[in-house]
Amino acid sequence: MKALVIYDSTGRIWNIIYGEETVPQGLTSMFVDIPDGAALERIDVTDSENPKPVFSYLPESGIGILQTKAADLEEQLTDTQVALTEQYEVNLALSEEVTNLQNAVCELYEGGTE
Repeated sequence: MKALVIYDSTGRIWNIIYGEETVPQGLTSMFVDIPDGAALERIDVTDSENPKPVFSYLPESGIGILQTKAADLEEQLTDTQVALTEQYEVNLALSEEVTNLQNAVCELYEGGTE
């Protein structure tokens, strides 16, 4: 998310403004794209001509971990359902072959008793 960041000569951030398009006059500022899940920690001003944002990333929350686990389990469930469907189709084909074989044996047996 794009934000206007106002900072001092040490890199300390004094304000972050979202939705602003105008650069303030007389203040040290820059526009920063803040990635999802990141927190803007400070501005690295070691090269005053090319300041860089420094981000920290928060650990995933309990809800985030559960959402990831639920998505993984859903994918595993789908894979298992596909495998079971394939196995069912194989079993169905084998069942048809067994039925045909039983019918052939019955025909041979009935034909042999006449």
